[in-house]
Amino acid sequence: MAWNCYRHHTGGGNPSAEFVADAVATVVCEFHTKAQYRYDPARGKLRRFLKILTNARVVDLLRVERPLDHIELNPENWEATSAESEEEGLAFQRAVLATLVEDLRNRIPVRQFEVFEMVKLKGMDVEETAAALGVKRSVVDNTIYRAMNALRELARDPVYRQEYYP
Repeated sequence: MAWNCYRHHTGGGNPSAEFVADAVATVVCEFHTKAQYRYDPARGKLRRFLKILTNARVVDLLRVERPLDHIELNPENWEATSAESEEEGLAFQRAVLATLVEDLRNRIPVRQFEVFEMVKLKGMDVEETAAALGVKRSVVDNTIYRAMNALRELARDPVYRQEYYP
């Protein structure tokens, strides 16, 4: 299951043996320790329950494996207000954007974030991205559309706005 989940979220990549072992160990630990998520036979088959747990742990491990530190944010057309220096304004905008992107990464599926990263953060062309991932252009367009909607939704969140724009 862990191998299949990894392949699903990475577009066919092969996981290392250590990655699979970590995922399986985490699932087994979680299965035995979390009382609130115990298996309930009335809700479905054990296999389905384990698949959900495994999928969640593989996604968690992929997020740890691929941090956002390597993404270079290149804001263009950002203007600093007159009350603050230009450098402070750019630093603040980068911090807000990095926080938004990290929150987006935690909200959407890994594969969807990968497409978003390639097109919006790395600046790849949509056709290039589709060819690299082996999917149709419409799939990339739809994925970007969903990711951008999720990003807009995050930016509109009142808690988020109060934190950065008191």
